[in-house]
Parts: sequence; C-alpha cells; structure tokens
Amino acid sequence: MTRRGQRRLLCLLLILGGIVAILLAGPLLLDQERYRGILIGRVSQLLNRKVTASSLRLHLLPSPEVTIRDVVIADRAPWSEPFVDAEQLHVALELFPLLKGDIQVGNIRIDRPRIRLARGPDGWNLEDLIWPSARAASAEPHRADGARAAKGQPPVLPALAAGTLAIRHGTLVLDHPLYPRGPATLELKDIDLDIPAPLTSAPFRVRASGQLPGKSSGSFDIVGSVQRADGDRMPTEVEFHARGVEVAHLASFIGVPRASAGAAFTGTIDLTGKAVGEWPRLDLETYVDLQRLGVTLAKDTGKIPKEKASLQAKGRWDGSVLDLSDMNLLWKGHTITGRLHLATQQSPRLQVWLHAPDLAVEPLMALVTATSDTTDPADPLHPTPYTPHPTASTLPPSPSPLRGGAGGGRDNGLQIEVHLRSDTLRWGKLVLTAAESDLDYCCRLLTIRRLRGGLYGGTLSGGGAIDWRGSTPRTTVATHLDGVQTEPLLNAIQEPRWTLHGVMTLDSKIEIAGQLGSGALARTSGQTDVAVTNGRVTGYTPLERLSKTADPILKGLGLPPFALNEFDRLSAHFTLDSGILRTRDLTLLRNGGRLYASGSFNLLSQTMDFDVTAKAAKTTIEAKVAGPSSDPKVTPQAGSIEGRITTEVGKLLEKGGSKELGKMLQQLFSR
Repeated sequence: MTRRGQRRLLCLLLILGGIVAILLAGPLLLDQERYRGILIGRVSQLLNRKVTASSLRLHLLPSPEVTIRDVVIADRAPWSEPFVDAEQLHVALELFPLLKGDIQVGNIRIDRPRIRLARGPDGWNLEDLIWPSARAASAEPHRADGARAAKGQPPVLPALAAGTLAIRHGTLVLDHPLYPRGPATLELKDIDLDIPAPLTSAPFRVRASGQLPGKSSGSFDIVGSVQRADGDRMPTEVEFHARGVEVAHLASFIGVPRASAGAAFTGTIDLTGKAVGEWPRLDLETYVDLQRLGVTLAKDTGKIPKEKASLQAKGRWDGSVLDLSDMNLLWKGHTITGRLHLATQQSPRLQVWLHAPDLAVEPLMALVTATSDTTDPADPLHPTPYTPHPTASTLPPSPSPLRGGAGGGRDNGLQIEVHLRSDTLRWGKLVLTAAESDLDYCCRLLTIRRLRGGLYGGTLSGGGAIDWRGSTPRTTVATHLDGVQTEPLLNAIQEPRWTLHGVMTLDSKIEIAGQLGSGALARTSGQTDVAVTNGRVTGYTPLERLSKTADPILKGLGLPPFALNEFDRLSAHFTLDSGILRTRDLTLLRNGGRLYASGSFNLLSQTMDFDVTAKAAKTTIEAKVAGPSSDPKVTPQAGSIEGRITTEVGKLLEKGGSKELGKMLQQLFSR
C-alpha cells in the first residue's frame, strides 16, 4: 500500500471513529428532557388527552430509539381511571430529522399495557381517537349513527403510527359495555397486537390475539384491515375466531347469571365471525359451535348434547341497528330458523322471529327467569366497584337492559319482542300443534299475546303475563279451550288415576302470586267456566260411591239406576282460591235426569265436601259426599227419602192414615 493509500485509510478510520463516537456520545449531549417534553406534547396534542411518563432514554445504536417508562394516557371525562397504563413504550425514530431537532416516528412497541375501554353517557372512550369529529363528544350529544371523520381529516389512531404498531402481553379491560345489571368488568389478558406499516393507499392491517377469562384456557384471534379513503368512507374487513369461550362468563356478561333457580350454563363454545363493509355499515356472518354447551334447567340433568349443535347467522350492522335476517339454530336434532332485529337507540329494541318444528317452553321460561334473578355476588363479571375508581361512586349505576330500573318502572332498558311459530310446542306433557304467539319482554315484565294452536282435537287460545317488578312475582293466565278431547288433556296434566272421555269447552282466568313451580297452587286464585259433552268417567271413586248409594234406593222405588259415570253434558262455574276449588252450580244431565252439586274440593289435600241432589223422573235424592277423594263417605239425606215414601205409601192408604205413617217414619229416621 502506498503512503497516499495509508493516509486515505487513516482518514476513513478517523471519520468512522468520529461517527461512532458521536453516536455513542450523542444521547449524552442531547437534552433528553427537552425531547421527552416534545414527544409527550406531540402525543398529547394528537390524542387530545393528557400523557405522562416517568423517564425517557434515547439510543442511537443500533438504530435511533426512545424508551419511555411508565407511560400513562389519561381517559376523557367523565372517567378518571387511566385509558392506557404501559410499563414501557419503545419508539423508533428517524435519525437525520432527529439531529435537526425534529421527531419523526417510525415504529412503536408497547410492553405490558393495560388498556381500558369503557362506555359512558356519551359513548365509548375510544371514539374520539378513531373519529376526529368525536373529540368534542364530552360537550356534544352522542350521535346514534356513529361519529364519522370529517372530510379531509384522517382518523387519529392510524395517524399516530407512520410505521408499525405492536403491543406485547397487554391487558384489555371492558367496563360494562352492554350495561348488564349494573357495572360489569371483563378482562382479556396476554394480548398481542400488530399493525404493519401500510404502503401508500394500502389498508391498515391489524392482527390481535389473546387469552379469554376462565379456566378453559380459551383464546381469540382477530385479523382485520381498514382502508383509508376520502371523506367519511372507511372500508373495513375483520375476521374473528374464538376457541373455548366459557358459557358461564358469556351468559353473565350479557345479563344472565351463571346459575339461577331456573337455569345454569356450563361448557364452552367456539365461534367465528366476519364483518365486511364501510364502517359503520357492515355485512356480518357468524358461526357458533355449540357442541360442548350444556344448559341445566330446574329438575333436569343438564347433559351436554352428543349430537351436533350450532348457530349460524347472516345480517348487517348499520351504525345503530343490527339486523340478522338469516338465523339457523341446530339443537338436539331440531332446526330453528328465525330473524333478529336490534335497534340500539336510547330505548334499545330487540325483535326476533322464530320458526321451530319442535320447541319446549321450559328452557325459554328458565332463561327469562334467570335474567330476572338478582345479581350473583360471586359473579366475577359484576364485582364490587373498584375503590380507586372515583366514578364508581359518583356516577349512577347503569340500568340493566334486561331488568329495567331499580324501582321496577319502565325505563330505557332493552325491549324484546318475539314472534313465535312452532309446529309442535311442548310444556311438560302438554303438546300444542301449529302454535303461534307474540311475546314482549321489558323491564322485568313478560307479556304473552295471541297464543293459539291446536290442542288434542280442539283449539286453544289465550294470553298471559309474568311480572317480576314487585317484591313478589305475579303470573296471570287467560285460557279458552274449544272442542278439546278431555282424556289426553287430563293425562298430560295429572297422573292417570281416573279418566274422563268427552269434549271440553273452557274459559279460565287465574293469577299466581310468587314463583312458578312447587307450592304455586296454594298461591293461585281465579275462576273457570267449563262444559263437557258426551262424557264418560272411569275410575273416579266419588261418583262410584254415589252411584252405589243411590241405585238401591231407586231400585226400591221401582226406578232404573241413574248412571252417573255417563252424561250428555256436564257444566260448572268454579272459583279457585288458595288451592280450594269451589262451585255452586255443577250440573250433570243424562237422559232427562239431572244431578246438581255444590261445595268445595281441596286440591292440596285432595279432600272434598259436596252437597249433591239427583233428580230422576219424579224422584229426588239428596246426599253429602265428604272426605278424601280416594275414599269418600256418601251420606244420604233422610228428609227427601222420607217425603218420597210418605207420598207414595199415602196414596195406598186412607186419607187419615198417611199422618200416622209420617210419624212412624220420623221416629224411624231419627234413630
């Protein structure tokens, strides 16, 4: 190497050494507090929120990077708990603009942040970061159709990172976003989020994953993209996958306790979903695998079905309206089709159209009863308010969308309308065919309207209501039966101890105070008009005993037996109070003969006390039937028999002799 070459090499080494020395000593020469203030101020101005950090450290090798510790981004009013609280924030910077005193952000990585999403009176605390027009949301009413970016103003969050944005081992906290039964908190942990640096005019792509709460080690993945466009257009595409979602947590989160007197939910579900469109108008498609879902009803084993079970839905979200026009539920071998329409204005309204080939009423009643139960104090999704959170004590608790206001009155809670059609509707052993009904639920009041269908050869129509608003639930039911076969009806509602063949017409109104189920009969009151034609009774002990008592008397008078077990028509008006059935006008007609009865029947103890009068031809027989229905005592009333014998025998004697015969009969029957 020549001397000139050695000098050039030495100069090059000196230059490189100087550059390295500058890069190593540069952070010491720079005013890091100044750059911390510039960077924090830039972020605060962009987010329109207060941002603080404990320390800043600048590295120029191997690439310019700033590490900020204990970063706290304040939430907007009225929330005082931090919106983001991160352990470290790593920001990659452009070198040459930095040397000129300018900060140009490259990539951002946030380590172990705690991000809190909450919904207040003016909407979500994230909306002002997505839409510039929502930055004054604290001073302006929340728009129902979703705030939109003003023309020419890009969303804030995409503008924050010109390069990539990454979150590692984060925690996402959701504070009662659906207002279920007061404040609720859901935490998603170990979340990783990646937003790659977009190319010019290319969409922002987002990928996130994390762990779901619970013991099943459930997880989720989200992949999406957002296209930057002019004006208020934002083409969006999102795919969501969740595995091992614990149903107990999910049910509690949407307002149903994990366990109640009516129902309990166990197992896990898997779901996938896709949303495509221009925000906030999105086309939706979802599939839920219910294979491992278990629903335990009262007095039920609650086994998880072995056959395939799933839910598929397609529809559209339009800012304030969710319309799932195509829904298919496969459960226990039956397919239920329907439609769901949810409007989320101030008074949200949910409309559901269901068509099921075979449907049981008990699960629906159990779900409604569960939503009306009080909050489970052991429910992790509805804990005692977090004490460092000052708004938990200053803000009034949000009303439940399923339970209504605390006073039981009508408020802005969720209104549910269900239009139901079922080829076969079952309630216990009762079977209603071609059933139709409309159900309304709001503020702890369930109303059943226009219930009608076929019932054992006849028709049933009616309605009712279940009211949970007071301290004691109240149930009212109005029923009309026309042309119903009595034998299968009685077999469905009682143990087959006796049978009644005939055709029934019935009008009934009853009211039950307290919970349905065991003991409800003692709290039931009402009235019923019933008529049965062409009837025949088999195995009913009181009628058999009454016939055995009356037949010898009629035979002695030369009259044919009065067949009480068969009749042309049976009618009565009944009142029911505290489990006791009373009537004054029970009438049985048979071949010109008549039987009248008045008295009471205790449905709880199965005991009776009736006065019975039977008239056949010109003969009248009176008797008292009392005691348990399985072994009643029939006592003939002597007065009518005495009068009949006196009259008939007196015709055979002289006029004065009948008086002496009457005295003799009085002495005989008085013994």
